[in-house]
Amino acid sequence: MFRKSLTLALAAATLALGAGTAEAARVTPMTVEMTPAGRGSTARIEVTNSEDRNLPVELRMFRGDVNEAGELTLTPADDRFVVFPPQVVIAPNAQQVFRIQYLPGEALTKSEVYYAAVSQIPVELDSTVSRIQVVMRFNVLVNVVPEGTRPDPVVTAAKAMVRETVVPPDERLPVEEQKPRTVTERGVEVRIENRGTRYFAAGRTGWTINATREDGKPFSESRTPSRMSDAIGFGLVPPGGARIFFVPIEEPLREEGVSITLGG
Repeated sequence: MFRKSLTLALAAATLALGAGTAEAARVTPMTVEMTPAGRGSTARIEVTNSEDRNLPVELRMFRGDVNEAGELTLTPADDRFVVFPPQVVIAPNAQQVFRIQYLPGEALTKSEVYYAAVSQIPVELDSTVSRIQVVMRFNVLVNVVPEGTRPDPVVTAAKAMVRETVVPPDERLPVEEQKPRTVTERGVEVRIENRGTRYFAAGRTGWTINATREDGKPFSESRTPSRMSDAIGFGLVPPGGARIFFVPIEEPLREEGVSITLGG
């Protein structure tokens, strides 16, 4: 199984031995919605090889389980889908369309979360040459959504806070200068439960944030879906699940008294 931060899981690159570049491919779309049956149970994912050499690629399906912290556990789910072609070599500067078909089983009562993992297949290299191969892996979010399901997001906790995060070293700097650094951020931490039967995309809806500044003055800010997407990404909250999000806000706010309205 694979476990990663959800915000990183949608497009990840993994280092291995060999040679290559970090821009070997482009995948579209990065989110897909399907139905359990009918015409909507088939989806297409296009992979573009932007290099001047052949690109061997495979596509595999995984079930996705997301915890409150946004950590993603991927479990193989190839038995729930037909993928064509499962593997292919894409010619230089060419495109390949993968077709995925959901295989219906028992009737679904709520939406299910899957990921289509598009991975570059490592090639065998000359063992006498020491090089680095960048093997690309893109995880396309696939939601299988039965008819009649609805999300029901509920904000169960919200507070202002100051957090410290570690920023990875800047790889553009000389090796001796590549050091992680700690960044302090103000913002609000929000816990959202999805009590519905369909996934909720917290980063695809507007938020209104109300709070009190440290000087006692009221604070209110409405953010568009675009701004929320920049802050938290897609913000997937699976049905029956919960997520904790941190939204950066520069204003110094009192910890208590924060309220969040979703929608808009």
